[in-house]
Amino acid sequence: MPYRVDIPEGREALDHILNHLGTPLLVGNRQRTFRLVYDAPETTLSPREREAMRFPMTAMMGCPICNSMRMWRDWPGFSDEPIEEEFYQNAEAKNLAWSGFSERERLLVEFVDRFANAIDGLNGDDLFWERMHARFTQSEIGDIVNLAGIWLGVGHGLKALGIGSICQLPVGEDTYAKLRNADLAVSY
Repeated sequence: MPYRVDIPEGREALDHILNHLGTPLLVGNRQRTFRLVYDAPETTLSPREREAMRFPMTAMMGCPICNSMRMWRDWPGFSDEPIEEEFYQNAEAKNLAWSGFSERERLLVEFVDRFANAIDGLNGDDLFWERMHARFTQSEIGDIVNLAGIWLGVGHGLKALGIGSICQLPVGEDTYAKLRNADLAVSY
């Protein structure tokens, strides 16, 4: 499957689409949003909880670059603690029975699966929301919905433009730096 936009010679498709495609104000907003989402300076959601949300969504999209990213390893400052590979495997499989998930992580995996695939039943499921409210604050639920919406929206956009079909691997530090917008000065 080809990319649905022209990728300039010598530029990686993912970097081009995320950091150069579109009008400057919207591209800049996307760059700042990614920095804010992954740096998450105010959220009380732990790095593992954010990865429990991000990884199943990126696996649904199928981008080999996104699927190969481990934020604890590839995003400086994301986490002081490594996250075991078994965590990623079970998050991708949406294995809610895995004993390695905390109750909050398990709920987040369930939430993103339903958010991405079965949104119609999510609002009306009172028992699900009772479980969410028992484990998360109102502010955290707002963060969960915002993070899931950003990841789902960007993931669908990338998939629509052909990302995931022919991404180049392995990914080097220079690509990660471009995706992180490491040179972008962001004030929170």
